Amino acid sequence: MTSARSPRPASPRSSRRETLIKVAGELFHERAFDAVTTEMIGARAGVTGPALYRHFPSKQALLIAVLEDPLNDLLANARETAAAVKDPREALEAMIDYHVTRSLRNVPSTLVFLKNEHNVPEDERHRMRRLMRLYAEEWSALVERLRPDLSDAQNRVLTHAVFSMINSVPQFNSGLDPESVGKTIRTAAINALLVPPDTV
Repeated sequence: MTSARSPRPASPRSSRRETLIKVAGELFHERAFDAVTTEMIGARAGVTGPALYRHFPSKQALLIAVLEDPLNDLLANARETAAAVKDPREALEAMIDYHVTRSLRNVPSTLVFLKNEHNVPEDERHRMRRLMRLYAEEWSALVERLRPDLSDAQNRVLTHAVFSMINSVPQFNSGLDPESVGKTIRTAAINALLVPPDTV
């Protein structure tokens, strides 16, 4: 399998920002947006309130970053992979690997979005949904090449079903180590996308 793109080394400032996004994503997933305070975020991240506001002007701005940053990263990786990897199966496997790796490390932004959508301004909601759609289109384009037996609607349904699986399964307390969970999800995703039902 083609390996996923490795994260670039982060500067101390960007590393602190990423930590705040990770921690805030966990808290916004665990509790309602209004129940999460900046003090709670700072305490879990190991920073003070003023330090948090050096990165984000408000709690809502932090929520938007929790949603937007991972989507931008996933979309950028998918586009880079599609352009660099000519074999469609290898490209799809690399996208799956990257998505699974992110989901195991951080609460998927789509889960945070579903729980907190009403706290996001309407224009930002539309922008997030557009990013999700563009990301899904990168997968669907590869699935279309690999599964010409599928209609466009079937392709979209299957792709989104696999997204839901990848995003939700890592949150279960399965008792398995992350490596085993990741391997299981990767195999299930490939089989779901590429193996026709009548061959199973």
